[in-house]
Parts: sequence; structure tokens; C-alpha cells
Amino acid sequence: MKFRALSTRGTGLIEVVVGAALLVTIFVGFFGVLQLGTRLATDNKSRTGALALASERMEFLRSLDYDDIGTLSDGDGNNGHGNDPGDDPSNPGGGAGVNSDGFTLFSTYFEDITLNNVNYTRRTMVAYYDDPADGTGGQDENNKKNDYKVMQVSVYWSNPNGERKVVLVSNAAPIGIEE
Repeated sequence: MKFRALSTRGTGLIEVVVGAALLVTIFVGFFGVLQLGTRLATDNKSRTGALALASERMEFLRSLDYDDIGTLSDGDGNNGHGNDPGDDPSNPGGGAGVNSDGFTLFSTYFEDITLNNVNYTRRTMVAYYDDPADGTGGQDENNKKNDYKVMQVSVYWSNPNGERKVVLVSNAAPIGIEE
């Protein structure tokens, strides 16, 4: 009996299916990495834009004199320094509120901005703060129940993963109040 040698010249169906499956797996993986890279680059671009908008507003607030930083009231129920909050460039509008955590009568301003084809909402908040380190209210050592102002700038934007935000916070104190 003679044995025939098997031919190695052709490709079988199983080899073609396995090869095609490997190629599809490689291309799907490559496409996933490419898609992730694009999404991360877009998110990073949006975050950088938001940080620029927040920094722009914070630097503007920090450039103002203490008395010019916008609040709706001086903390004693008086409208801040005789100005209408709508006329204050650091508070072109907004509403007042009272917070029991040491913050008094703050102003908030919202504005919608489009930068690099991304829609942002910038929220600027200025509040008086009565620091408990020197006493609060009537127990305050220097008889100033509003020791300094807290400035917070938040920038919000949406992406496919939901709403994102960047927040910057800074304090402003009048010259010589805590000496």
C-alpha cells in the first residue's frame, strides 16, 4: 500500500477563518484606541478652554480693588458701596442669597460663552466670609463681621460622558483689616 503525501500548497477554510478573525480583532482594537485618543484629545481641548475662561475671569476679579469686587450687599444689608449690582463690572447681574456657613449675601452671575465650538457656562460668585478664627458675628475681635471676600469662578460644559466643570477659588481681603 502506498501513502500519498499531503499537499501543503493550498489554504484550508479553517485557516482562512482564523486569519480573518485575527485581522478583524486587530483592526477593531486599533479603531478603539484611535477613538479613545480622539475623545481624550477633545476632552482635553474642552478642559483647556474652560480653564482659560475661568482664569480670565479670576484674573479680572483679582485686578480690582477690594471695594470694587462685586457683591450685592456689604453684609449689613446695605447695597454694596452705593452701586447697583447691575452696574458693577465684576457682577453684571445675578441674585443674592444667605448661607449659614459664614458666607453672607453673595452675588452670582451666569454667562454663556462659545469657545472653539464648545458651549460653556461661566458662573462667577462673590461672597463675604466671616472667618471663625477671629470670632464670628458680634464676637468678632475686630468688629468686622465680614473678614474677606471669597471669589469662585466655575465653568461648565457638556461632553458625551456628561457635564464637566472647572472651579477656581480665591480670597480677597482689604488692606489692614486683620492687623
